[in-house]
Amino acid sequence: MRKITKGLSLIIFVTLFSVLFSENYFHLYPVEYDQTQNIVKINLESYINTTQKPNVYIYDGGDRKKLTLYEKENGDFSFYVNLNAFKGDYYSFLVTSTDKVGKSVSQFFANFLEKALFAPNIEVEITTSVVENGYQYYLDYYPEEDLELVKVQVGDTVFEGTDEFLRLLGNFEDGFYDSVFTFRNRYGILFERKVTFLKLANVVATENVLKPKQRHEVYGYHIVQKGESLYKIAEKYKVLPGDLVNMNDLKDPSLIYPGQALKIGQVKYEESPLRLEINLSQNKMYLYFHDQLLKTYIVAVGMSDYTPPGYYKISYKEKDPALYWYDEYIPPGSLMNGMGTRWLQLSNPQYGIHGTTKPWEIGKRISHGCIRMFNFDVEVIDFLASLGTEVYVYNGENKKES
Repeated sequence: MRKITKGLSLIIFVTLFSVLFSENYFHLYPVEYDQTQNIVKINLESYINTTQKPNVYIYDGGDRKKLTLYEKENGDFSFYVNLNAFKGDYYSFLVTSTDKVGKSVSQFFANFLEKALFAPNIEVEITTSVVENGYQYYLDYYPEEDLELVKVQVGDTVFEGTDEFLRLLGNFEDGFYDSVFTFRNRYGILFERKVTFLKLANVVATENVLKPKQRHEVYGYHIVQKGESLYKIAEKYKVLPGDLVNMNDLKDPSLIYPGQALKIGQVKYEESPLRLEINLSQNKMYLYFHDQLLKTYIVAVGMSDYTPPGYYKISYKEKDPALYWYDEYIPPGSLMNGMGTRWLQLSNPQYGIHGTTKPWEIGKRISHGCIRMFNFDVEVIDFLASLGTEVYVYNGENKKES
């Protein structure tokens, strides 16, 4: 991963590998890429006079397929490769034709096209650390060895250099920002990656990047059976659903399927960079980044002593959660649901932090034990916090407010 720091001038040396694979007869080079359709346009130039239109074949593993060739006005040609139509990782091409004296000519372009460079799973992370003289911002992206970051655009503002972008992050107002990162691969093709980041007080971060270190203890494996849910599997093995999500890198726990193999075990988390403190006597939540108080929130807590004080960790997260109340299914968004737009389950699975469909109840002691927040507030917590984030619940004196 490449790390670029605020206030540090770096010269980024990017090696662009040559894609001029021609030997004697022909030259191929990618010129366009349709990111929505995953289609690459490749130009073909001939270095010799030919008496017929060339033939182009693509090799996908052991399979060969003839491609349609389109002639351009200047006598050169182009063809298209739909990467969704082929299963291999590298594609070779064979170009054949006949020269002006009737001799058959051909040229083989071995492993000319690498699929991963045209449909890269680009990960972009923006994060913050506390340093001696304040805060420092970092930008990482992966896979860095195959990509060059060309520019960053936030709204109408374009940052040509990452140094400038990081240097000015501290001037952004609090809130969510949708940005577009433009990358160039080694073929010279440009890609865009949309990235959302959040600025809160002095912290800037992409979603769930402020994670505690963790280690996995795998006990065994489970093959998902028809009708099983992640909750049922976790209950069977007496582990937390969030641990199964984490260990198996499940993007959507509701999409597990029969026959899927899941690791079974536990996740051990170390100290987290974020910390939530909930003062039951004041109906307030405090969000800390290390020892820096970022923001104070008004929350609703349990009636009487329904919310037990203690030390917890966020063990499971869900967006737009449904509510299961005594075997009754209450869909997301229903006024009767009460869960709001986010659910952050605590390591005591009976309790959690969630949004609300009844915002007028925030600030009261009214719940059955969970901590309720305004939806716009819990969405900030959900974006920043990750599995393993520490949560302290207590009765006590008021804290210093932001």
